[in-house]
Amino acid sequence: MEIIPILRDNLSKEKIESVQKQEKEFKLIGRMRKKAGHTLFSFNTKTLEVKRADLEDSIAIGKDGKTHCSCKTVIEKDCIYLQSLNEKNFRKKLKKCGLL
Repeated sequence: MEIIPILRDNLSKEKIESVQKQEKEFKLIGRMRKKAGHTLFSFNTKTLEVKRADLEDSIAIGKDGKTHCSCKTVIEKDCIYLQSLNEKNFRKKLKKCGLL
């Protein structure tokens, strides 16, 4: 984060918090269910880098004693996420959309 020398009297705490919240916001376009046999890939629109998406697993124990597993995608800035069988097919999907 870049620090800009501004008179501190002009800035209130609420304005500083709102600026920090704007930096972390992402726009949710849609959700998709995991397809069996497919891998989630990410495409960075600025660096044009293709890689497997980072996933975060979590396990919780419910009141009934059963375990509940969930998996979340680690969302990065300027990235598009799609499921594909392999990287070659993922690149075909990107070409079809006009991104690559």
